[in-house]
Amino acid sequence: MEIKIKLSSMKKILFLLAATFCFVLSSCNREEMPDGDPSMEHVYYIGFQQWSAKFDNSIKYDVNRGDTLGVPVQFYSERVRSYDVAINYYVAGSLVRGVDYNIVDDNGNVLSPDANGAFSLLWPQAIKGIKRIHIKALNHTAGSFTLFTFNPNATVPISSTDVNTTTNNKTDEYEVRAFSQNYKVTINVK
Repeated sequence: MEIKIKLSSMKKILFLLAATFCFVLSSCNREEMPDGDPSMEHVYYIGFQQWSAKFDNSIKYDVNRGDTLGVPVQFYSERVRSYDVAINYYVAGSLVRGVDYNIVDDNGNVLSPDANGAFSLLWPQAIKGIKRIHIKALNHTAGSFTLFTFNPNATVPISSTDVNTTTNNKTDEYEVRAFSQNYKVTINVK
């Protein structure tokens, strides 16, 4: 005995299956659905905004002496929190901070690093977005220096296979990780 299903009957069956599937998904309470690994609930990521453009730490920015440059940093988060998240960044190179360049805030006020050499950007309520690290090139010497999302003086090598080496900042409330690719950009003062 041969079973034949008309094409229009098949379409009806597929429509009913799709509608049932959609109904089941929409009837689930959001609180009942797992959201992934609970240990990652308060882990965030940062990176230079153009990090996906190249994967070899070759991103460079030029700034003329006397001008200010804004280097974009992207913060990745999918939730609004009751706490603020601070990310760290570092500078190193042959130019001298305070003589050849300064790190400044949005209003041009000179910033100073903490005891570990870290500058920070604050993300209120852990809201994702893009902020800029502002470099004010002074009228002294031309040359270059590097911005890092990791401490350049750390003794632990950065490894994409060991997430502990990608930690940028960690508190009791959250952890910020930086990408192991393009964790630095070069600033050329001309």
